[in-house]
Amino acid sequence: MIAPRASDRLAPSPFGEVFARLRGMRATALIYLILYPTPWFYEGFHARDVVGSLAGLAVFLAVYFAHPPLHPKLWQGVAIAAIGYAMSPFHAIWAVFIVYAGSVLAAARPRRHAIAVFIVLLISLVLFCWITHRPWPDIAFGSSFSIASFVTTGLTVDLARQHRQLLEAQEEVRALAASAERERIARDLHDLLGHSLTLIAVKADLAERFGPIDSERAARETREIGEAARLALREVRAAVAGMHGASLRREMDRARDALASTGVTLHVQGDVEAIDPSQDGVLAMTLREAVTNIIRHAEARNCTVTLERDTSGEVVLVVEDDGPTREPIAEGNGLGGMRHRLAAAGGVLNVDRGGSGVRLEARLAAHPGAAA
Repeated sequence: MIAPRASDRLAPSPFGEVFARLRGMRATALIYLILYPTPWFYEGFHARDVVGSLAGLAVFLAVYFAHPPLHPKLWQGVAIAAIGYAMSPFHAIWAVFIVYAGSVLAAARPRRHAIAVFIVLLISLVLFCWITHRPWPDIAFGSSFSIASFVTTGLTVDLARQHRQLLEAQEEVRALAASAERERIARDLHDLLGHSLTLIAVKADLAERFGPIDSERAARETREIGEAARLALREVRAAVAGMHGASLRREMDRARDALASTGVTLHVQGDVEAIDPSQDGVLAMTLREAVTNIIRHAEARNCTVTLERDTSGEVVLVVEDDGPTREPIAEGNGLGGMRHRLAAAGGVLNVDRGGSGVRLEARLAAHPGAAA
């Protein structure tokens, strides 16, 4: 098992970063509250102004931070505007709360409801100032800055939501890539070890059989067991590292040797070198799995591998054996992995059991630019 890297374990959640930034922006916006008491410095103030303002600020902060910055509620904007109106008798710039109300409404959803509430809020500001005989600068300040706050906050929140959606999509892509990589390694290990261990088992049986009667043959089989084991180890390491690249020519030579060890003669028809390099690997792994199944189950004497390009331009690999009729073919990990590889490369796999063995046919779509 590969241990996770420290950077992976300690990496913060990207979604947490988005919310943290928005919370920081919201907290930074509180700096505009310093405008609230400025009239006190040139008009003076009473104790009730300070007490009422502190109480109103406490209620405002509780409402302002009541919900996450990406999911505020409409009632928060209405409540903040009401707090501003309630604090208007305390001889301060109470209209600053109308600006905060516009900021909160800009992030609320549904958007059309938020816009409607904001328009009502602007109308209420005008009516409030008219009824209470407030000076027109209060209307100008409250309406202009609240509109600016509504627009800029809306754009900022939209960008933050898009950023979050992008991060979620990236997380999903990473998860899918990790899952695909695990499946690839599993298929590679099955194909590599299945073939190699089958060959090792066959040669071990041969070494045991020839030991009493042909020591030289037994020694050769034993050496080949070691070579097969070392080759399997190298291929497993390459597969795990993602560097495994099977070659159809190499697999054809290995198939000939492996089949010969079990008394099966390989007949090859077609030109291996004519295969496009982009299709070589998947056909090589298909041949490996087919030969492994023949060694394990077929009890055949001959195996024919045909490689051709049909009239539609598709590359066709056919592997046939002349083993006796057996029970219906069970599709396990080997055939399933073979189908998956071919499907990923735009191909299909057909397996038929006739009266004189099994016929496996792999078809790959014509590579762009290939001759028909």
